[in-house]
Amino acid sequence: MKVLVTGGTGFVGSHLIEALRAAGDTVRALVRPDSNRNLIASLGAEPAIGSLEDAESLRRACEGCDVVYHAAARVDIVGGYKEFYETTVAGTERLIDAANTARVPRFVYVSSCGIYHPKLLRTGVINEDTPTPPPPSWFVYGRTKLAAENAVRRGIRPEPRWTIVRLGYVYGPRNRVMHRYLRPLMTRQPLMLVGDGNNEMAMVYVTDAVRAIVAAGHSSEAAGRALIVVGQERVTQREYLGALADGFGVPRPTRTIPYRLAFGLAWLGEFLPRFNSELVILNRSAVALTGLPQRIDGEKSRELLKWRPQVRFADGVREAFDWYYREYAESVLSPAPSPSQS
Repeated sequence: MKVLVTGGTGFVGSHLIEALRAAGDTVRALVRPDSNRNLIASLGAEPAIGSLEDAESLRRACEGCDVVYHAAARVDIVGGYKEFYETTVAGTERLIDAANTARVPRFVYVSSCGIYHPKLLRTGVINEDTPTPPPPSWFVYGRTKLAAENAVRRGIRPEPRWTIVRLGYVYGPRNRVMHRYLRPLMTRQPLMLVGDGNNEMAMVYVTDAVRAIVAAGHSSEAAGRALIVVGQERVTQREYLGALADGFGVPRPTRTIPYRLAFGLAWLGEFLPRFNSELVILNRSAVALTGLPQRIDGEKSRELLKWRPQVRFADGVREAFDWYYREYAESVLSPAPSPSQS
């Protein structure tokens, strides 16, 4: 098949290109004029110059394609609604129009389990049948991702040619958030666990995630469905932050802060910038994503896609830090822990 990938220079998108090429697909990747075309070519894809803001470039990119994999979005957890809306929602709407005009048979939207309202995380296990009310206004990332999902459901015609893939927290090599946000966060000052630290986090290693995305695009049974792609290994907040601390060579967090107190301080930090001078650490979205239990079950999606995660958390963290050491050689880091130490 000939496919189009958006977000191909990013974390998930670059791995998605590799997985599609390994599956035998011919890949075209949307690339901004100022982005790294060489990276796209090195991954085995054809660069298509354009952007989500340029409707004509999207129409050209969609021509002759069998599947569109839409992985581009604003991924930060901070920023205003307008910033998120333009990329995540308006950009998706333009791509939908382009795919319809080009009569692309399938459209796969890469979404996130961040679309679930924090109240749902408190109430029990979430699965593919759980209703999805809009997240609160302060959780802009999740709110706009859900709005983009709804745009896909409404806009792709004729139905059902769309599939939505909701990923858990993706980790692994090429995640530049590790350097831009996580390392400064963990090395600048001691980090505290939100709550007791024993809440589950819905982790999924990046190569496992993209295998599921490819399977969704190849499966006729996945059409018209919203799927959940998460790992099956139980990883707690304490274990996740501890593994990051080991990798960055800093002490593991042991102190805790009650969730309600952390949330209240985050609210204060959002409205009083001087109170929150360090990287907007105190952010309600970050507190909710870190401190609430993420009991998310994707068993129905696993059965439908005939997919199972393959990478253990300890091994995946090691792979992530092996890449980090190579990519950011100037950083002063201690060796990554062995899987037996994690």
